[in-house]
Amino acid sequence: MRNKNNKDSKNKSRGRMAMGMLLVLVVVLMAGIKMTYRGWTSLGQAKNKAQAEQPAPLVWPPRAAPESEPFCHTVKLTLPQLEKANEEGFAVDQGRRCITREAMRVHEEYLARRAQHQAERDANDSRHALEQKLQAELEQAVAQQVAQGGITLQSLSQAREGKTTQIASVLLPGAHGVGSATKPLPKPPADLFVPITYHSGGMPLAGFVTPNPKDGKRHPVVIWLTGGDSNTLDDFWTEGAPSNDQSASAFRKADMVMMFPTLRGGNSNPGQREYFWGEVDDVIAAVLYAARLPYVDSGQIYLGGHSTGATLALLVAGTGLPVQGVFAFGPVADPAAYSSRQLPVAWKRLDSEEQRLRAPIHWLHAIKAPTWIIEGANPPSNMDALSQLCKARKSELVHCVQVAGLDHFSVLQPLTRRIAAQLAMGENPKLESTAPLP
Repeated sequence: MRNKNNKDSKNKSRGRMAMGMLLVLVVVLMAGIKMTYRGWTSLGQAKNKAQAEQPAPLVWPPRAAPESEPFCHTVKLTLPQLEKANEEGFAVDQGRRCITREAMRVHEEYLARRAQHQAERDANDSRHALEQKLQAELEQAVAQQVAQGGITLQSLSQAREGKTTQIASVLLPGAHGVGSATKPLPKPPADLFVPITYHSGGMPLAGFVTPNPKDGKRHPVVIWLTGGDSNTLDDFWTEGAPSNDQSASAFRKADMVMMFPTLRGGNSNPGQREYFWGEVDDVIAAVLYAARLPYVDSGQIYLGGHSTGATLALLVAGTGLPVQGVFAFGPVADPAAYSSRQLPVAWKRLDSEEQRLRAPIHWLHAIKAPTWIIEGANPPSNMDALSQLCKARKSELVHCVQVAGLDHFSVLQPLTRRIAAQLAMGENPKLESTAPLP
């Protein structure tokens, strides 16, 4: 009996344990189901939230408001439409979040004005293109007539024949004139330069030339025209820094003869400064003087200059002077480009024909000698003038050289050295642009 009771007790105990385990299992299962449900619910909510936050696709232009709407031109804008409206420059009413009818009217007027301006620009471009085409055809026809002998173009000397300058009537106060204070001639070392006197228009003019080396040889010669006040010389022989060496000393160091002329009205010279008129005759006279020197090879005469001196050199070349070569560093196409601070001349008051007879750009066709127009690509420089001169040149003898990394002054030393080295080797100068021509 006791054994039977013990057995029943054990069975009841086992049942209770099984029931407890079953309850635990049910609780765990229910908890898992609940957590899974919450997870799926959270995931769904997150997905819905993400979809709700994703901006609606841009629809542009926005739908128009009903005609009965007095204020808004459009319906309420979506966020993408609002951003687009701001980008397009519409005035948006922030309260109603719409483009107003007034804003649309202003925008349409703006579009109409822009279309009109574009049409005018297109018409001007078309007209300009037609003018260029006709000009090119005219120039080609003239060039053919010139080649066939039907038209004879004048040189600068021929065009000036019988004319005199009226420059004195347009000089500004303080300009150099007859009777003005003179600047004494400089005194270079005698082993570098000796003074000379040459004559132009019956006037004795001073200059300097490298002395006779007395080696029994005839040497090439370079007549160099200084920049700034080209009529006057001061210290022209001292070498400057590479950034601004205007001495052109590379030529004399290459055993070439150099001549630096003063011009009418400069230093203690007689005459009136004529600013690119009578000075052309002076330079021609200086070239002829140099050609007669017993130690100069008259078949190797070169003309060079910097800035205002380069402008003058180009004018001399435009007379058709038969030199071996011309090196013009940084000239202008027309002296009227010089400010009153640079040259004391009221150019606008000067007769237009006399201005034309001073502007190298009009006489490039008459150049008979190989000519190099050289300028640095970096400011300061006369790049606009180089562009004008390059576009106006008609002769293959005229070369344009733009040098990268150098300016109006720093271009002098390396390029004069290169030219001098080539001439010393008996070679024709070979100069190429290292920057795109304008």
